[in-house]
Amino acid sequence: MYKQVSIPKNGDGAGVPLPKDPTIIVIDTDDIVAEPTRAVGDVTMVGDYTLKEGAKAVGIYATPSSIELPEENSGDPDARGFMQGVTFEHPGNSKEVKNFTEHYANKGVVILTRSCSDGRVEAHGSKCNPLFLTTTRTATKDANKRQFAFKQEMNSPFLPGDYEGKIPDIAPEAEVSVDAGA
Repeated sequence: MYKQVSIPKNGDGAGVPLPKDPTIIVIDTDDIVAEPTRAVGDVTMVGDYTLKEGAKAVGIYATPSSIELPEENSGDPDARGFMQGVTFEHPGNSKEVKNFTEHYANKGVVILTRSCSDGRVEAHGSKCNPLFLTTTRTATKDANKRQFAFKQEMNSPFLPGDYEGKIPDIAPEAEVSVDAGA
């Protein structure tokens, strides 16, 4: 429940961008057995993500300077809500990133992002209102990369939550060869 407090300036440089951990953690909603709870007006999530036996989240590298966490507020009167999102670029076009792209093209996901400065973890999406992927690839004389944009398809009463629970087990890293960027 929301507790009314006045909000002063956070200090000098409060608006300076904060670096983000380059590993984006993707959880397939089909694998979620239980998820943390929260209430409107309190961004703290209570509980852990519990996955099906044997299921793991996936970590995908994101170019740190490309990570964006958009939040959009919209809706009709008495029905305003938030659409959460996570966008980032991944360098190269390895077989593993192509497989990831195809696999998650029509799957709902929850994404965990971490701040490098204070260790804060934010959860984007939920089992019942997940994020969905759209992607574009650049293969030009200037770049070889893929842009991932995960976004909710309908408004939610929630902003991304502050997740203080256990990070789910992450799948092992792929064996990437030196020419994997091709």
